[in-house]
Amino acid sequence: MKNIVFLIIVLLMSSALYSQIKVENTTYKFQIDYSKGWNAGSKVETDKKDVINYSFTKSDKMTSSIIAFRFTVQTNIDDLIYKLEKDFSLNIPEKTNGYKNLSGEVYEGKQADYKDSETIEKIYYYTTTKDSAGEFFCYMIRFIADGKYNKTNFDTEVSNIAGTFKIKL
Repeated sequence: MKNIVFLIIVLLMSSALYSQIKVENTTYKFQIDYSKGWNAGSKVETDKKDVINYSFTKSDKMTSSIIAFRFTVQTNIDDLIYKLEKDFSLNIPEKTNGYKNLSGEVYEGKQADYKDSETIEKIYYYTTTKDSAGEFFCYMIRFIADGKYNKTNFDTEVSNIAGTFKIKL
């Protein structure tokens, strides 16, 4: 009987461990965990090895992407946001509120909500304020959901995932 209970506990624990996606990139110095139900999509890096883009999906209702940049000089957070919001290939809709400031020991950041007629979005922007062997890093973590998706559930899930994001210089 003890063996059966032990086996059930091990199976439950291992299924919980395998039900999430953990992204740890030592080159771009970050880590983030996606909760159960998310699936990893593509991972594309530029030939110059200075930008990497990850994509994730959760059913057909939510998507997420992480774009990480590597620079030899520090990037101003407002300049980063301006460039990314104006990039037509990213197709970022209008903001629905102001930016919320984020800060940590080695980074500064901002977060904002966006919306158009079809989607709701939440985007986190980060830039490192300290270098790592002469390199600085910038990140954009973007979450998109169908406009009919429950906003409270979206905000909760996104906040939980974004809360696992760590910059590891």
